[in-house]
Amino acid sequence: SKLADLAVEAKSPEALLEQLFLRFLNREPLSTERDSFLPDLRSGFENRFTPKDQIVEPTAPKPLRLVTWLNHVIPDANTIQQEIENRVQKGPAPDPRLRSEWREVYEDIVWSLITHRDFVWVP
Repeated sequence: SKLADLAVEAKSPEALLEQLFLRFLNREPLSTERDSFLPDLRSGFENRFTPKDQIVEPTAPKPLRLVTWLNHVIPDANTIQQEIENRVQKGPAPDPRLRSEWREVYEDIVWSLITHRDFVWVP
């Protein structure tokens, strides 16, 4: 994802935080926000990468048969739709380049910016 690429390409926790704020809130972080987020981003930043020999690329799930109006009465149509729902709820696999401990902290910071009162989504 673009957010994983941002974390991989970041030169420092400060630069990463600034990029996140610009991306989601269209402004730089306030000093209080910087003081709140930076300790968590700094913790493990230098070791955020999974060693190359330990990276396991996620495998793509087996494609499912398309269910449409024309074939919605086939016996396995409901099972296919339930599997699609399960896959959507599960979401995409996490980026294997980032260690899960650091990535989870990073995801929490992103989530807090998305739920920030200054965040406005414009399609």
